[in-house]
Amino acid sequence: MEKIMARIGLVGFFGWGNYGDELFHRIWTNSIGTVHETELVHDKLEHPYFSRPADAIIDEFDGVVIGGGDLVIPNKISPLYWNRAWLKKPVYISGVGVPTWIRTEAPDVMERLQYFFQHPNVRYISARDVESAEWIRKKLNPKIEVRSHADLAFSGFYPPARKFQKPTVGISLRTHRADSDPTVLVNVCRQLQSEGYDILNVVMATGKTRAADLKVAQEFPLENQIIFESEILDEISSTIGGLEVLISNKFHGTVVASTYGVSSVVLSSTSKSRNLYRRLGRTPLLSSSSDEELLNKVRLAKMPISEDALLAVRQEAFEGVHAVVRCINKDFPRS
Repeated sequence: MEKIMARIGLVGFFGWGNYGDELFHRIWTNSIGTVHETELVHDKLEHPYFSRPADAIIDEFDGVVIGGGDLVIPNKISPLYWNRAWLKKPVYISGVGVPTWIRTEAPDVMERLQYFFQHPNVRYISARDVESAEWIRKKLNPKIEVRSHADLAFSGFYPPARKFQKPTVGISLRTHRADSDPTVLVNVCRQLQSEGYDILNVVMATGKTRAADLKVAQEFPLENQIIFESEILDEISSTIGGLEVLISNKFHGTVVASTYGVSSVVLSSTSKSRNLYRRLGRTPLLSSSSDEELLNKVRLAKMPISEDALLAVRQEAFEGVHAVVRCINKDFPRS
């Protein structure tokens, strides 16, 4: 039996239960983890995230992978993601995004990000879209190549789609938009119910985040909605895959729906959603919970996703995963 060559620490928003981030964790476990030992670097789900000094923690690892997700934020910095202690070992930054809609740049934050990204122990950098990659090149000026590829979740292997007894439209809500006016979305859902659709409120989270998102789903004022929740990622993914259409406030709901060939109307038109839908040729499906054209966009969502465009983003994501694995394997070769 071949020896495990390195112990790789995983840095990201892992453990809180947010659907997309837990998909990233699984992707690293199923790729890097087949060759090397992987473990989360943090052991607490609240600040400061560590029960011991970060300098002591990093001594137990051979290298660190940071990503994916929108971790490069120009006006605030997390001691979990961009902790200088990680720079004692080789660092691989993979699939990160920049919320480029944030216009405020805090000078101290930018200085710390620049220091981190320019450090000689950073061996690999990739971003989840060309816009994020260009921002990193321009603003942080790393000394190595900045690659770009589709979101890493497009590389996932997902279970067969769930079979519903009735045509079902999914909605996905989230806690930090719980105070938005639900009137338009509720009216759209009622109209769809009158046309024979079930409305499934999909809680796209596990653990701590699941509890918070479930409360939002339960408070959504729609009669006869069905709420789906699970602690099993594959059950969430399978459910998304069986929908007729998804109306989503969660980016990775849209990513996974698209992977299944299910159309998604985007309620949270952030930079990452706009960038993705430009690539897939689906910008007419960008919307919001107060969009008076929402029902028309749900009807328009029945237009099929381009198989060529979907194949392209899937291939890019696979290559993005394997590129960082190759880089780690080069630094820690098998004997």
